[in-house]
Order: sequence, then structure tokens, then C-alpha cells
Amino acid sequence: MAATVRAAEAGENFPVALRILPARLRSELHATYRYARYVDDLGDELTGDRVAALEAVAAEVRRLYAREPVTDPVVAGMGPLVRRAGVPADCLLRLVEANLRDQDHPRYQSFAELLDYCRLSANPVGEVVLTIFGAATPDRVELSDRICTALQLLEHWQDIGEDYAEGRVYLPKEDLDRFGVTEEDLGAARAGDALRRLVAFETTRAVAWLGAGAPLVSTLHGWARLAVSGYVAGGWAAAGRVRRADHDVLGGQVKPTRSDIAAAWAEGLLRRAG
Repeated sequence: MAATVRAAEAGENFPVALRILPARLRSELHATYRYARYVDDLGDELTGDRVAALEAVAAEVRRLYAREPVTDPVVAGMGPLVRRAGVPADCLLRLVEANLRDQDHPRYQSFAELLDYCRLSANPVGEVVLTIFGAATPDRVELSDRICTALQLLEHWQDIGEDYAEGRVYLPKEDLDRFGVTEEDLGAARAGDALRRLVAFETTRAVAWLGAGAPLVSTLHGWARLAVSGYVAGGWAAAGRVRRADHDVLGGQVKPTRSDIAAAWAEGLLRRAG
């Protein structure tokens, strides 16, 4: 499982746990990612009863917080972090709830409805990260939510074709209708003009969320500032890659490379320095 998690980390839009970070912080960030990835995999890839498996994870989380024996090794792996930093149980349970929603809610009528999904599927991770660094104040969590929502939206737009093949459409129906895009268009080998215009619109909207959350970085210090700036840089890099592909997210590679992320990171540092 460790090799699978490492491979998944390498495919993310952002650096999960920078090697320069102290060992404890890296370990806790990896544990958080491992838990989030595990829950996502149960919701996306399990061939058996996904609902039962996810509900079993939620039950294990509740046992963890009740200080009862936990048999799931991934949930148990969150134990040291939960005990040290006081990670809210709600963060871990919302990630499960997001994947339960995926099982019976494969379409979204409005952008507002999609944002509510991001509140479950992405925002809790940011709150856990801030908690790891001892920086989870209400104001910072609010800014983090904007960043995490942006990162989730950008990932959805990168994975439109893959999600459609799995029976899920995260593009809101109101936006599909507005731009004249049909669901069948999402399964094409290349994105047509209408879909590219829609992706451009959605990417711009995600970038606005990212920009609204980016001031979080300036409120942080030390390792927290370094780590969070990396996540923000990953968002800028992801948006840049989609734009350089002329918003054709069906026809080729639209995931940012390490060089893309490093360039976005350097640009962000220069922007703040100026």
C-alpha cells in the first residue's frame, strides 16, 4: 500500500509533504494524505459494497475518538496525530461523507451544490494541515477552505473525461446548458469548442477561489508557510497547464509537472517580495 500511496502523491497537483520538512511534520502529512487517499479509493475503486466499506471507516473513526480499539490500520495511523494535535473528528468524517455522496449523487445541478460537495471532499484536508502546524484559527480555516475548494475544482476539470467514463459528471448542469455542452461531449477524444469555452470559464472561476484564499500564506510562518505556499503554487500550476492546453482536458496531459509547480512557486515568492 505504501508504494501505491507514494505513486498517488507523485500524481498530485501539489507537493504533499516537502522533504525539507521535519520528520514529524512529514509523517503527519503523509498519514493525512494516506487516510484521504484510502477513503477516496474505497469510494472510487472498491469492487465490493462501497457504502458498507465507507460506513465501516466512519465507525472506526468514531472508535478512535472514543479511545476504543481500532482495527483499520489506516484509521489507526491517524491516532498519533489526533492525540497530539487534536484534529477534529468532523474533518475525517466529512471525507467519508463526500465519498458516500459519490455513490448516489453522480451529477450536480448547480455550482452552489458542487461547492457544498467540496466542503466535504476537500476543505477538511486543509483544516487538518493547519492543525498539524498549530495554525488552525477560524480566519485561517476560512482562507484554507477557499484554497482547497479551488484545488478540488481544478482537479475535477482536469479529470472530466476520466470521471465521465466512471459515470460521474462534476460540471454543473446549469453550466453545461449555458455553454451548450452535452454529457456525450465529455467522452470525446478531444474537447470541442463549446467544452473548451466551458472549461475556460470553470478554470477562471477556480482561479478566483484560489486567489481569494492565497492571502493565507502571508499569515503563516516557518514550516507552515513553506508547505501551504507549495499547495497554492500547485493550484496556479494546474490552472496554467489547463490554459496552455487551450482548455482541451480530453486530448492530452493537463497535469502540472514538478517544473511547472516550481516555476509557479518562484513566481509567487517574487510577487510577495515585490
